[in-house]
Amino acid sequence: MNPSPRRALRRQWKEHLAMTVLVLSNQTDTLERALNHAGHDVLVCLTEANAALRAAIDPPYQVVTVDRWTAYDQIADLARTLRGHVDQVATTWEGAIVAAGLLRDLLDLPGQRTGDAVAATDKAVMKARLADAGVPVARHRIVTTIDDIAVAARDLGWPLVVKPLAGFGSTNTHVVYTLSDLDSMRPVLDKPVAASAFFATEPAFTPLTEQRGILVEQYVDIHREYHVDACWTGGEPVYQIPGRYNVPPLAGMGGALGSVLLPADGPEAGPVVRLAEHAARTLGIRDGFTHTEIYLDYAGRHIVGEVAARPGGGGIQRSLHHAYGLDIATLLAHSAAGQPIKADLRPRPGVYGWVGPYVPDGTITTIGAPEAIERQPGVIEATVKAKTGGVGGMTGTGLWAGAAGYAFLRGSTVEHVLQLMPRAVEAFAIRVTPTRPELLR
Repeated sequence: MNPSPRRALRRQWKEHLAMTVLVLSNQTDTLERALNHAGHDVLVCLTEANAALRAAIDPPYQVVTVDRWTAYDQIADLARTLRGHVDQVATTWEGAIVAAGLLRDLLDLPGQRTGDAVAATDKAVMKARLADAGVPVARHRIVTTIDDIAVAARDLGWPLVVKPLAGFGSTNTHVVYTLSDLDSMRPVLDKPVAASAFFATEPAFTPLTEQRGILVEQYVDIHREYHVDACWTGGEPVYQIPGRYNVPPLAGMGGALGSVLLPADGPEAGPVVRLAEHAARTLGIRDGFTHTEIYLDYAGRHIVGEVAARPGGGGIQRSLHHAYGLDIATLLAHSAAGQPIKADLRPRPGVYGWVGPYVPDGTITTIGAPEAIERQPGVIEATVKAKTGGVGGMTGTGLWAGAAGYAFLRGSTVEHVLQLMPRAVEAFAIRVTPTRPELLR
């Protein structure tokens, strides 16, 4: 359906108007800085814990706080306070997507509303919507206790994947192979996941036994895992760019994770792009960004893992810049201000990818310099976030999957880029002193 003339005029008017944007944020202020750079006024909402950490950088914008993103009474109070003072609500933080939807509902502002926000973050709701629309997903059940997992296995079969309903990457996600395996894993499922101060208040890190529900899924024997990163305006994709992970992330946690962007005319691209678009449309995506995970199992079937209503993490955004000249931060600012996104894709020669090595739990004693990494074959840029004296672990550096940093690569084919990754990983030269004595055994 074409937009009405009045709506089209409103969009043209907003393209040139400075907006006041409420940003629900967490450990980085990339979106806030991009909005400021574009001339918009920014008000930032943080959880109390993260507001204390953000204060250390002396932010050039006002900060308001809530105890946690699920404190909906405080979110409602915030809406009453801000009525008439903000034009848009935006977030790239997955844990705040439902809170952002509620604020838009209460303030009657454009963008994703609460129902669609729940479908974009609650994995059970998401998979139910997708399955009802004929999108292939793993069969699943919601349970509330560890004993219920064994009951679910009678229907789904072993092995199973168990995870939080509202996840955070692969945090607190476990493969359970047998009933005896489940019994041996009870202590793990009953304790919190270690996290840095930036992530400690996120629900996914609390013990599975203390969560409101546990998602139990049929295990998919993954041959390859893909991602499709898309940008949307008015219910239509501005771009859809597929990539293939070097290893399925759940299996690769604690190692080197990365991906390669797929040539648009290659045999792998078409099926995953079409499936990702079907999934995003099913979930009611109209504006903003999606990052869709798609599995290819050993029987040759494509299965949607999940759809995140945000740009891809890791080194994906910078790889899109290298491959197509995209500035994701600027596009985020346009979307956050409610302005239509116009992306000028300029494909560059070659095939592009990235890789980030995991920093083991402990104190970092040695880390390679970007210059040393950039001397490796195929590396066109390297960033290093880990620092000597810093800590490792899944949330130690603040990067996805506990990466030390990222090496960005260019090669001639997808396989060539994958072959370049090990040399780049080795050049990070990561050494740590384990924090826990048992890790020395």
